[in-house]
Amino acid sequence: MFVGGSQGLFGAIVLLANFPAGVEFEIIAKAWSIGVLQAFTLIFMFWMLKREDPSRVIPAMQTSPIYVAVLAWIIFGESLNTLQWTAVLLAVGGSVMASVKIGTSSGKGSIIFQPLFLLLAVGALLMASSQLITKSIVDDLSTLHIVSLRGIGLFTVMWLVFARPAALRGLGSFLKQPKQAPWLIIAEGVMPFNGHLLITYAIGKGPIALVSSLGGARPIFVFSMSALGAKFAPKLIYEKFTRADLILKLVSAGMVVAAVVIISVS
Repeated sequence: MFVGGSQGLFGAIVLLANFPAGVEFEIIAKAWSIGVLQAFTLIFMFWMLKREDPSRVIPAMQTSPIYVAVLAWIIFGESLNTLQWTAVLLAVGGSVMASVKIGTSSGKGSIIFQPLFLLLAVGALLMASSQLITKSIVDDLSTLHIVSLRGIGLFTVMWLVFARPAALRGLGSFLKQPKQAPWLIIAEGVMPFNGHLLITYAIGKGPIALVSSLGGARPIFVFSMSALGAKFAPKLIYEKFTRADLILKLVSAGMVVAAVVIISVS
């Protein structure tokens, strides 16, 4: 709920200060729909995380760059050469591997198909669709306005779904804690807004399939920061990694680095 509220607040501040004049309503609605689609993606993901092992949920969500690559070819005529497709697959594969934990506590060692996992496929498709919409309007709206309207869309759905009196009281109480509230504001408010500014700018400058594949590499950074934290600040990071986990994550990081190098030189 805080994510939607913070992004909506930042977006409202920008739009009140500098609303995009002379832009068609359809373009405004498309930018707003980006946040709506991504909100439903997050809702599907968190709902599944409550019911399934994260090592199954997160990899399924990292498949959205594949949808982006295929749909961008159909809609925008963006074509990737063999080397670029290799980069996409390396980035997606590395992201999936980074999300896998060997020897999970749930004890589920086999992969069993469950119809509920179709929700994750839908979520990945919604995320891909939001990025394609971004690509379609980058020439009509500034990066800042797209991200601001996205924030309003995210706020609309998140607060309609989660804003309950008890939740609002709990959030208000947490934000009054001077030692913890600033970390939440920075991590879940300021940083995501700026991160989406960078992603949106990149989508406007290059093939969306390549941007999406690198944007999906977040598990690599999460793992790297968690591993460093577990080593140097064990009181802050409670997650423990086995030797097999470390090897798997290092391989996945190598795959993403290789993807970055390929995209940079191709």
